[in-house]
Amino acid sequence: MSEPETQPHPVRSDRGLAHDSMSQVEVLSQSVAGIAPSAVMATGPALIVLFAGQGAWLSYVAATVLVVLVGLVVAQFGRRFASSGSLYSYVARGLGPTGAFAAGWGLVIGYTCIAMLGVTLIGPYAASFLETIGLPAATMTGFIVITAVTTIAAATFAIAGIKISTRIGLVLEVVSVAAVLFVLVVVVARGGDSSAPSQFDLSGLTFDGVTFGIVLAVLGFVGFESSASLGAEARDPHRTIPRAVIGSAVLVGILYVFATYASVLGFGGTEALSASAAPISDLATRNGLGGVTWLVDLGVTASFFAVAIASINAAARVLYTMGEEDVLPAVLGRAHPRHKTPHVAIGVIAPVIGLVPILLMIAGRGPLEVYAYVGTIGTFGYMLGYLLMAAALPFFLRRRGEANPLSTVLAVVVVATLLYVFYKNVVPVPDWPMNLMPWIFLGALALGMAWYAAVRVRNPQVLAEVGTVEEEPVPPGTAQVHVSGPGEPERRP
Repeated sequence: MSEPETQPHPVRSDRGLAHDSMSQVEVLSQSVAGIAPSAVMATGPALIVLFAGQGAWLSYVAATVLVVLVGLVVAQFGRRFASSGSLYSYVARGLGPTGAFAAGWGLVIGYTCIAMLGVTLIGPYAASFLETIGLPAATMTGFIVITAVTTIAAATFAIAGIKISTRIGLVLEVVSVAAVLFVLVVVVARGGDSSAPSQFDLSGLTFDGVTFGIVLAVLGFVGFESSASLGAEARDPHRTIPRAVIGSAVLVGILYVFATYASVLGFGGTEALSASAAPISDLATRNGLGGVTWLVDLGVTASFFAVAIASINAAARVLYTMGEEDVLPAVLGRAHPRHKTPHVAIGVIAPVIGLVPILLMIAGRGPLEVYAYVGTIGTFGYMLGYLLMAAALPFFLRRRGEANPLSTVLAVVVVATLLYVFYKNVVPVPDWPMNLMPWIFLGALALGMAWYAAVRVRNPQVLAEVGTVEEEPVPPGTAQVHVSGPGEPERRP
């Protein structure tokens, strides 16, 4: 399954990014912002209950377990390997250059599509907020203008510096989660709707309903691994990145379970919740908090802006590493001399992020339709990266002489589960035009793989460079972070 690991060149550190500049909190911020938890808390439960009913919270519990298992795979790599290439670089060490390119290209598709989702869904919530202050913007023209402006703003922050963009993402997510949590806590404190059935009575649930709810719930976590792209910029990345990845999955999972429980409780059941177009705003009104709906709109707007910045950051760093290793055009591997950010890669993907949703809206598709299209395509990209990473883990550990049964079992469980999630996304075949989304993803993936095949034929020696960008390598058998004595800075192995 894996290719022989050929590395005639010694591993080398990245030369252009801002090394050792990101603290634990800032690394965690990248993963949290990449998920956009408040946006999912505000909208996800209404979708999950359509299939899982009052067991929707159970679907989120199971999804959290699955995502944490994927996070444990990331952690197995992260403790031993750090690079701005994220999962692309991880897979290179287990499955070789072909698997690595497929994983990296899948991630780029995923991050780019989720950034599109972010700049698109800012429109309806920002327009709703603007309406409250007397500025009519809830028109297709208004949505297009907002999408264009936010794309430019998100790319600008991403170029300005990783510290400022992650700090902005953290502030925006704290504000937005606080706004949504405020409404939900009030709902629970007041006991919700008295007609709400017990959500712990699982007698009427079906296995298929809860299982499909898990499939949808997993989509609310994608992007949680994005802090792995900060391998060059994080301080002590062999510790901070695994903590950020697993910590963000657990934290966000708890928020999702609570949001689902509170939403069903507040609406008095699943039917009213699933029929709501703006669940959190409706809950606020039901509980005498109509005066703060503007805060919810502003908070969700902030969350989508944060996910756009975080996704641009992650996508650009994967492209940057692939450019540094010459498997993509070398110009992508250039960093800004002052800001120490992959400005060329950001400049390449930002127009795509803005133009695709704008063109779809010009063609008559509303923001929610655009969300469904790009969100589905992006999820396939993430899932491919996760799947290849899990498959690569046993081979990576064996090459280091660190193979162990538990890691192999973990990899097998994650691969099998992700394959099932893939299956449930395409069977039964969705209605048109959603049935086209897997094919569009496969077409985008095929374009990337065609480029890779051409590079492999034209310049095969480049393949030896894939996976060679690494920060302070951890020798086999020493994958523990060294903690210095009192008063001394921490040192990596």
